[in-house]
Amino acid sequence: MKTPGEAAMDLRWLAPGVASLTMLARTPLVSAWTQIRTDPGVVLLHARLLDSCKSPHLLDAAVLEAVLAHQANFDHGFVDWSQPGPAAVQRACHRQAMLATRLAETVGADPLHAWIAAFLAPLGWLALSALAPAKIGDALECVRTGANPVVWQPEVWGCDHAAIARRLSRAWRLPVWLSAIVGHLGLHASIAQRLGAERQLFQVVQMSVLLTQERDGGLGLSIDADVNDLLAELKLSKETVEAITTEALQAELPAGKWESPARCPLLGDLLQIALENRRQDDSAWIEHLQQNLDRMQAALVQQCAEEKERLQTLKLSALAEFAAGAGHEINNPLAVMSGQAQYVLKQIDCLDVPADEIDNLGEYLDNLRSSIKPSLHKIIGQTQRVHTILIELMQFARPQPPKLQTLSARSVTLEVAYALQALAQQRKVRVVLLEWAHDEYLHADVGQVRTALTALLRNAIEAAPADGWAGIRIAKTGKQSLDFIVEDSGTGPCQSAREHQFDPFFSGRSAGRGRGMGLPLAWRLTRQQGGDVRFDGHHAGVTRYILTLPLAATPSYGSGPHAETKIRHVSHARHEGHL
Repeated sequence: MKTPGEAAMDLRWLAPGVASLTMLARTPLVSAWTQIRTDPGVVLLHARLLDSCKSPHLLDAAVLEAVLAHQANFDHGFVDWSQPGPAAVQRACHRQAMLATRLAETVGADPLHAWIAAFLAPLGWLALSALAPAKIGDALECVRTGANPVVWQPEVWGCDHAAIARRLSRAWRLPVWLSAIVGHLGLHASIAQRLGAERQLFQVVQMSVLLTQERDGGLGLSIDADVNDLLAELKLSKETVEAITTEALQAELPAGKWESPARCPLLGDLLQIALENRRQDDSAWIEHLQQNLDRMQAALVQQCAEEKERLQTLKLSALAEFAAGAGHEINNPLAVMSGQAQYVLKQIDCLDVPADEIDNLGEYLDNLRSSIKPSLHKIIGQTQRVHTILIELMQFARPQPPKLQTLSARSVTLEVAYALQALAQQRKVRVVLLEWAHDEYLHADVGQVRTALTALLRNAIEAAPADGWAGIRIAKTGKQSLDFIVEDSGTGPCQSAREHQFDPFFSGRSAGRGRGMGLPLAWRLTRQQGGDVRFDGHHAGVTRYILTLPLAATPSYGSGPHAETKIRHVSHARHEGHL
């Protein structure tokens, strides 16, 4: 013969009362919840379906379906909660749930989850109330006398309450977070958390059970915590908890008549009609959702088409801008070369003069050489300019794969500043560097970093006014990257040019900004090394660009052997507010 505890583990469900089921048939669960949440059978059904049915519409239908699925067992699992023993169990569940809900609202936990978890915390007691209601009184007497539950529960029930709760949680497929609470209240919160419980909610339930047992006797559940520890964990004051406890324990359990659904033959028909009505409502709601999805799909298709067209337009516009800029930059030297070549041809035409008409042939040839030579030098210079443009284009379009190595940020910064010192002096611009407390090391291609940083600093020098300044400083951004912050005292690009400043040959650039390949090339070379270049705006008279590169995992010392020599050629200053 099975013990009461073994029989409780085989219980299929707790049947809700007729009054609760009738209200569910008439009213959606969300609206009826506050009136039927003291019915253990309803709370259990809600708990079993809570995680799987996020929508109230689906939850209503699922609850009715679950009740109808147990229609053959309407005569099993029902409890008359007005009987003395079960009434005491229900009262303890109600007070724990009231207290847990108020605590959850205070600490920011989910009040609904708190109600369900605290109400079902004595899950074994609820199951035993269905199977052996007459023996609940004896069990309550053991609790009142302070008997050790580890001793008396196996003797009276054949197993302890926690074992019954764990077995039923699995059999009834309660949500993991709820099973971890009702089956493991006697464990520490950190262990219950690893089993799936939400730590704060678990402690709220523990607190509600402890306070109920201190003030009202409760059901003698084992809790591995004390009130003071829980107060500290939940960051609650004793005064706040005292007020909540007094309010919760004074709340009266709503009176009601408990009638078994098995004694109401027409109840099944009523629930079936209600289910069909809910399904019709759900069908309309689902159809509405389907229509919304169809509209969203159509909008997405249209958006994709428009974006494709917009992208194509932008690509063509960028290509046109690129072609116009490149054509202009290449056409200018070609025009110079053509003009100089025509001039040379005209000079060569002078060779048609008969030699006997030339008084001094040597002097004549020297004059011809002196007139042709500058033009030839200009042609050579313009061919080199075209070559430089094409090299920059090739670097931008298909840069060489970076040869990553460890390099000194201090060294490469000083090299770049030194290389541009002549340009800065020519434009009467001070190059300002911040003194480093210690060096940082990068994982990058030294040549490409030098090229990118040179482009940014050149851009800053050319943008600064006469007697202005341009500078570089470094800043560590987290543990994995380093920022080269390039600043100048210029006015910065105009608003319309900002979105195009990284476009090659952008024709809307400010005067003096060069061919328009510096910033795009810096961006391209930096991006392929896992870094980035961005415009950081114009603030308080300072224009700022930031070049970010990954830091080296382990520094390699000795990079840049001439760094300490070159630093003397660069003006140093601590520029308050800027550098």
